[in-house]
Amino acid sequence: MTSEPLRALDGGRGEPRGWETLWAMDMWRGRDLPHGDLASRYRGEVLVRFDGLKQPWLKEAAKRWARMRLLGDTTPSTMRVYLTDLRHFSGWLADRAPEVLAPSMLTRAVLEDYLLWVRRHPEWGQSTRQRRIVALRSFLEEQGADGLDGVPRSAMIHRGEVPRVDYRLPKEMPDDVFAQWVDPNNLEVLESELHRTVVMVLACTGLRASSVATLQRDARMIGSDGHPYLRYWNIKAKRQATLPIPPVLSDQLDRHETFLRERYPEGTDWLLPSPPVGSRNGKGGGWRISDSVVRLIVKRYIRAAEIRTADGRLALDVHPHLFRHHVASSLVAEEIPLLTVQKVLDHGSIEMTAHYGRAHDSTVKQAMWKFHERVNIRGERIALPVDGPLEEAAWMKERIARAKQALPNGYCGLPLVQSCPHPNACLSCPSFLTDQSFRGVHELHRGETHRLLENARQNNNLRLVELLERDEQSLTRILEGLDAIEADRADGELVDLRDLAARREEGAA
Repeated sequence: MTSEPLRALDGGRGEPRGWETLWAMDMWRGRDLPHGDLASRYRGEVLVRFDGLKQPWLKEAAKRWARMRLLGDTTPSTMRVYLTDLRHFSGWLADRAPEVLAPSMLTRAVLEDYLLWVRRHPEWGQSTRQRRIVALRSFLEEQGADGLDGVPRSAMIHRGEVPRVDYRLPKEMPDDVFAQWVDPNNLEVLESELHRTVVMVLACTGLRASSVATLQRDARMIGSDGHPYLRYWNIKAKRQATLPIPPVLSDQLDRHETFLRERYPEGTDWLLPSPPVGSRNGKGGGWRISDSVVRLIVKRYIRAAEIRTADGRLALDVHPHLFRHHVASSLVAEEIPLLTVQKVLDHGSIEMTAHYGRAHDSTVKQAMWKFHERVNIRGERIALPVDGPLEEAAWMKERIARAKQALPNGYCGLPLVQSCPHPNACLSCPSFLTDQSFRGVHELHRGETHRLLENARQNNNLRLVELLERDEQSLTRILEGLDAIEADRADGELVDLRDLAARREEGAA
């Protein structure tokens, strides 16, 4: 059983001029797409390929799908990925279901067999399996009444059948690698001001490579507060966004503007224009560099500046998107609210940003070391387990406690749901904790307490003397405990937290 061939386009009925010529080709170049807006936004050597689709009816439907998508907001590079996923389905049909000769023969049973095959594919990871099925599901839904006319209504992939992906924690950039990246001496080895601007924009903003490449020349703005801002186009979300930038990037953009005036005397609308006409790959200031050039600049800079990891290797695994992770992780580490981080990254949902809020092992370790650099009213360093689930639970309690009650001289260590019956008796409370940041407050407090104590003794106020002596003793012990921590730091030795915890347990026994 076969069906009639699908109707070919003849270029009529008001369709964009040029599709009928392109239709006979199995490779569409981004620069050859007939739609005017596409030609201006996505011009380049991106190939949208249909040559791997073995079934004529599937190839015809895929071309209809590509045209529909490209006339919308899908980029040629994204469409190329979709078609790669669709080619795997085509190859599977040719090997496992050659009897499917038309859309009407594509049954639900065939799709179920393909789903099982994708899930069991030994060489594909979770994200690859998900992408293969998502592409086919979108294709079936969007072409059911057009390129796949006649396909059974039951031939569909349900949303619940799309495999889930267990997202890993975002990869972090080591601090020592980032320090080398922004080192002024390393920046001097770059061959042009344009390259320095790319490097600094990535480091200071965390923009995607696509957003960096499409920056307009007037991207920088000065707000009414006198602070510099950067306006960019969020390619993924298809919207314009603005974020604040540091003065060091603003200064670089000043130097870059001088470079543009000298290099492109006839002007350009792009912040990062393609090379002038006459130079290698030169298209002039009428066009911009591509996303791939941004990635190339990153690799060249690493080699030229010899940016290395802690073990001495060239940091060649650094890529543009890693700076996005670095900016987000740095903001989360500074306890910036996730809603604010979402605005900085211009994420479409808080769920995307929440990945950065998950506690990284290194972040928790650093936080717990700092946590152990505090003392109680007896001047004792606190000790909590540094391994296992209790570590993260203790840090969670600490963060909630900070949000719940801010004290002028330390932190409240009460349990989460317990209220304080004596809010003004911190220096006699075993749950009170403090650290070096409050040293000045404690020194002033001890001096004032000593003055009040002398007055109370002169006035023979025994009850007040008792209370003030207790507070003075607590303050003295606190300052002695902070001195001990400072001495450990000066010696360059880190206290063994497990040993500290053991000593505390022995003392309690």
